[in-house]
Amino acid sequence: MKTTAELSARLAELHERTRETPLFNPVFQLSLDLSRQLESGELTLQDCAALVAELEHDSLKSRAQRLRSLVAPVAREENLSALTTREGDFDVFRARWETPALHAVFTAHPTFLLTPAQTEAIADAASGEHAIDDSACVVADERPAITLPYEHHCAMAAIARAQDARDTVVGKVLAEAEQRWPDRWQALAPLPFRFASWVGYDMDGRTDIKWYHSIGFRLAEKAQRLERYAARLAGFAPDHALLDPLRRAAAFAAERAEDFGGDLTDPEALSVAANRLTDAHSDKLTSLAEIIATLESEAANSDSEGAIARKTLAAAMRADGLGMGWVHFRVNASQLHNAIRRRVDPDNTLDLASKGAMAVLRNILDKVEPLRTNFAALAIESSTAIRQFLVMAQILQHIDADAPIRMLVAECEQPSTVLAALYFARLFGIEDKVDVSPLFETETALEHGGRFLDALCAEPAYQSYARQRGRICIQTGFSDAGRFVGQIPASLAIERLQGRMADAMANNGLTEVAALIFNTHGEGMGRGAHPGGFADRLAWPLSSWARRRFARAGITLEAEASFQGGDGYLFFATPELALA
Repeated sequence: MKTTAELSARLAELHERTRETPLFNPVFQLSLDLSRQLESGELTLQDCAALVAELEHDSLKSRAQRLRSLVAPVAREENLSALTTREGDFDVFRARWETPALHAVFTAHPTFLLTPAQTEAIADAASGEHAIDDSACVVADERPAITLPYEHHCAMAAIARAQDARDTVVGKVLAEAEQRWPDRWQALAPLPFRFASWVGYDMDGRTDIKWYHSIGFRLAEKAQRLERYAARLAGFAPDHALLDPLRRAAAFAAERAEDFGGDLTDPEALSVAANRLTDAHSDKLTSLAEIIATLESEAANSDSEGAIARKTLAAAMRADGLGMGWVHFRVNASQLHNAIRRRVDPDNTLDLASKGAMAVLRNILDKVEPLRTNFAALAIESSTAIRQFLVMAQILQHIDADAPIRMLVAECEQPSTVLAALYFARLFGIEDKVDVSPLFETETALEHGGRFLDALCAEPAYQSYARQRGRICIQTGFSDAGRFVGQIPASLAIERLQGRMADAMANNGLTEVAALIFNTHGEGMGRGAHPGGFADRLAWPLSSWARRRFARAGITLEAEASFQGGDGYLFFATPELALA
């Protein structure tokens, strides 16, 4: 057996035996056959290497073909033409394009199957219209070390291509609106997609992310996004007055990112970096509101081409803010419990799942007064959960004052955990910018999640908070839920939970706020991803049945889905794939 065809034929022959002997293992027998051939000299190690190379060759071509089939069609013009529709009036058109069809979150924990060269070859092959050929097959090069900066770089590269694709969509939508409604189209503010990432901000189960790493990453993202804004503006208005402030702000953010890129455990080094960031520098841009208003004002007095270009850039700024997208911090529920106990139960005598604990939390939420925070508090704080809130406060104060921040709470099983997170958000003065999102993934959370949401939505403090933020956020964990209870039971339980969320919001008078459901999964069936096309991938974690429950209640539903590092980023590996 020296070819893959011979291997396949032998495996098929062995598989036939399972009809007579169900316990027979054809794969084990095939490996035994190969071992005996090696021992006898009939098969050499060079022959084995050739077989491996042939299998790899076939699998890379198959992978490229599958990638293309998942996102087909990939032709740019075909995808753009699909956006054009003559149905509906302006209000219908506006409602469609001003509400995100999807929030895409680029998550961490990358898969390591493909090397960078193989990833590039597969993506390039899948992006073309020609038949998949040997160009998809490259020799495996040296694998880079999987470090936190490398993960972050890969995530930002994928998001950048997604942003470019979104700009293309927005420009096409604006062009159609300008042709169909020349007197009204300027009122359109398209927002078809939002992007976010937790790479560099997810503290759950990781010890390689220090708090100053998160600050540094956010500053680096700010610099990168400002540079991209400036580049797009220069593309259609090379002498625009906004170019200089955008470029200076990008340079300032890049310098501050370098300050926070090193080891800041030394108090003196931290003091220098913090003072530079908190200084009232003229290039320290913390809001894009004025720039967006300027672009929109100019668009109203420009020709069609100039107006579309300016409104497309303004739409990107509204979507991403001063970063490559929104950011998701994540802590474990136990970390929040440890932090809140220091304030309400230092002797560890209170059951945080009890009604007594809820009463205590209601009381401190009513009485809490916001504190002023600084980097000195970060340096001395020992609690992981509190450090996260302090970091968020510094980001909102000194980096981006507009973009909200998600606080994901892993293994959350009781409403008191959410109230504890809400207490710290209020304590540090960021309640109006932070979306606390419980993650339902454990067996207990999935079994009792409906009652959890009923109790949480009934809390007056939480109702007030939800109305202030304009949304209620939850996260469902298909990947880890599969580990806890199995994929099929987990999928059914999550669907039921989503329906219960609609009921809980309706029963407690919260239909005027949106429901944001972040469904997280990996890239394989065992981690919750659907093996079919993209429509199936998005429908599986948030079914039409669940969507109808929110529609019947009159609740706006915001769907959010994950794309895991490695395989998930392949969908955005080229401009053609990202647009498809």
